[in-house]
Amino acid sequence: MHGPAQEFMSRPKKEFRAELVSIGCRLYLKGVPFSEKQKSIIAELSRVLEWIHAGSLIVDDIQDDSLERRGGPTVHRLYGVGPALNLGNWMYFEALKALHGLAVDDGVKLKIISCTHEAMHQAHLGQALDLGASMKTLNAGQIQEVVHKSHCLKSGALVALALQVGALVAEPKPDLLLLQELGTQLGSSLQRFDDLGNLKFHCADSKALEDLKLGRPSWIWMYLATCGDSSQIQGFKEALEFLPETHALEAFVQSTDLKKRAHAEALRLHRNMEEKMKKSFAGFENVQTLGLIKNLTERIVHAYE
Repeated sequence: MHGPAQEFMSRPKKEFRAELVSIGCRLYLKGVPFSEKQKSIIAELSRVLEWIHAGSLIVDDIQDDSLERRGGPTVHRLYGVGPALNLGNWMYFEALKALHGLAVDDGVKLKIISCTHEAMHQAHLGQALDLGASMKTLNAGQIQEVVHKSHCLKSGALVALALQVGALVAEPKPDLLLLQELGTQLGSSLQRFDDLGNLKFHCADSKALEDLKLGRPSWIWMYLATCGDSSQIQGFKEALEFLPETHALEAFVQSTDLKKRAHAEALRLHRNMEEKMKKSFAGFENVQTLGLIKNLTERIVHAYE
């Protein structure tokens, strides 16, 4: 299993979550440089987060029967469904096992393990919601609720975890609830731009339109439910009926200027989230770290263009 895992981990990736581990620690150090011990712990936690995320992608690709991931064939298409499923699950447990060896106090270690278990629990609830939702049958209010919960659980949980475990490296009693709230909002924002990036036509990217073809919750649904009207929601549902043939959906997107409008709203929400983070962390007296957060959030805005 080590060979396939290492091959998958060597593929290009954005590593947002690993970067957030470092940021979480910096927030509570308030400008004090990392010690060598802290650098080592942060590196191990970053690896753990990336392994959990990678394992979730392998399982997600099986459930969606995706063709490609990170520039190469999906793991289940390389090795088969059974070995890929086992690999994805093993990566979860290998990551959790590594937490028990962290060079931190037992109380801190217990908090890190507890936060990690809770995040993985939340992420699996989000995946269950993704797999079970029938978006075409929902009204506007139900669409908003399902997409919001999906983004918070599936995308927000692991981003929040990165901030939490990073903070615990620096401070045994950080405000874990605040970090969970802000991390969840940041993860949800990341997912909005990811969804927008997949709304594209006439391209070789096999991930394009995948969530819409599979009927999964998406920011596109959420935008129409919150900012569109009933006729636009109905028109969107009707266009989706023609998938995988894309002409009707492309015509709908063009006629409603949907992608541009949905991007503008996602950007507005993202800027609001940035301001909330800035205010929440203002008392940390750490201008440099706030700058790192700003740079990271800007990368998120443009990562899926």
